[in-house]
This record gives sequence, structure tokens and C-alpha cells, in this order.
Amino acid sequence: MTPSPTDATVVFVAFGVQTLPLDWIPFGAPVVIVHNDPLLDEEQSNHPGVTHVRPGENLGFGRGVNLAVEFVRSRRVIVCNPDVELGRSHWAALASGAADEVVTVRLRTSTGQPMASVLPYPSPIVLAAGTFRTVRIAPPGSRRRALLTKLLGTWGQDRRWTVETPPGRFSLRDRWVSGAVFSIDTELFRRVGGFDTDYFLYLEDTDLSGRLATLDPPIVAVVADAEPGIHAVGGSARDVPAARLARRAQWESAARYASLRSGWEWVGIGVALRCGSMIDRVMHPNIRIGA
Repeated sequence: MTPSPTDATVVFVAFGVQTLPLDWIPFGAPVVIVHNDPLLDEEQSNHPGVTHVRPGENLGFGRGVNLAVEFVRSRRVIVCNPDVELGRSHWAALASGAADEVVTVRLRTSTGQPMASVLPYPSPIVLAAGTFRTVRIAPPGSRRRALLTKLLGTWGQDRRWTVETPPGRFSLRDRWVSGAVFSIDTELFRRVGGFDTDYFLYLEDTDLSGRLATLDPPIVAVVADAEPGIHAVGGSARDVPAARLARRAQWESAARYASLRSGWEWVGIGVALRCGSMIDRVMHPNIRIGA
């Protein structure tokens, strides 16, 4: 059954963008846009029923979504990054999820490379590699990444999920849902407290999935069987200050995530990440989270 346009509200946190295509959202469906900067003109959001929220500062992603959800009255909320392009088939999939489902869709980069929508929770080494950006030697979709996957055997096959996620149902106890685009039951999101606002940007989606995984009955991730959407990765970091702000947030979020895990591996990686964060602060003292 096709969901009613009033069954779901689409939430955007706008930063670093001047346009926001909304043509994939049906007429009559509510939309909430939190403006973390003044770049997006309200006239560019040509869709009826849009609520514009201007907090007057850059709240970050998680706090921005939490603020937007305060205006949501629908059964379901769809969280979508402003640099993700979707179609009407994606609306139908995201708006029709059940109360115990976090629904997402497959994604590709703007150059056509597949991306992951659901991923294994990061190990200490994987988190450090991503934050220190050592994975650039074998980027997703490259021949080197494919060769590395084969050489690593079973462990490499698990990392296959960092390249592409097939349609299906997956336990949140094993894997987390990317915050690029997903939908969730509104009351469920509120019940777990929304995003942890101590994450300004990065890993707030990993943390949310982990908290949802502790609920009983279990919450599952659903990857809809629809054509992939397009994610222009980093599309909001269009200038040097924005890119440096994102980099600062990546360091601090990774250090926080590691600090909340137990085990000597996490302790060691946490120390390394905090050192990296301090070095970033020394190199770029004018960058301020929330500025």
C-alpha cells in the first residue's frame, strides 16, 4: 500500500548548500529544514508545507536533526543529507517502514561508484584507519580495494560492506545505518533520545544504531530494493574552512567514540586519536566546533 504523504516528515540539516531539490517528496508531505548557515535561500525550497528553522548558529548534524524532530507530527521521520539525490521510489520505501524498522536505500557516488548504506561497526583499527585516512591508498570501488578484499579472506569479505550494501534485512546488533538517508519511527527516535549531541559531525549515526540495538524487541535495518540514490560525498564542505571544520569534527567524534568502548585496543586507539585531535587544534587554532 502506498503511504500517505502525511505518514512521514522529511528532515534536512542544511549547511554549505545553496539549492535543495525536493521534487522526490510528494505534494503535501511535511518538510523541516534546519539552516545551520544562511546560504540556502528559502525561495530555493520550492515545496509546499516546508518549515524553516534558523537556530542562528551551526548546531552540527545530530543537534540539527533533534531540533527538526521537535516539529515533526507524523508517524515516521525521514532524515536526508542535503547532498543526497533521491526519486519518488525512494519516498515510497522510506515512508512505509514499520515501527521496528530503520529503513535506508542503496547509494552511489556522483561518479557512479557504489557506497555502503549499512556497515559493520568499526573495530579500533578500522576507526583509526578511517580517521587517519590511511584508507585512501585503496578507495572504495578501486581495483586496489577489490584486491585487498580478496587477499584478506573472510575479514576482507566483511569489509566488502564498506563498498556496497545489498537489499535485505540486517540486525543492528551487527551493523549500523548510515545517516546519509534513513527513516525511523518518530516515537522510537524520541524514545532513545535522538542523536547524541556530543557528536557534532561523524559517528552520531553509528552511536544511534548501537543504542537502538539494545532495545527489546530488536530493531532491524532494512535496505529497500530500489534503484540507488546519489550521494555527493562531502558536498557540504565546499570551501577550506568548512572542510577543516568537518575534519576537526571527525577527529573529536572518533576520539569520543573510542572513549566509550571497553578493551585495551580501544584505549590505545583512543590515545592516538586524541593526539591527532590535539595536533589538528594546534595546526588550525581558528577552527571552532559550532562556530
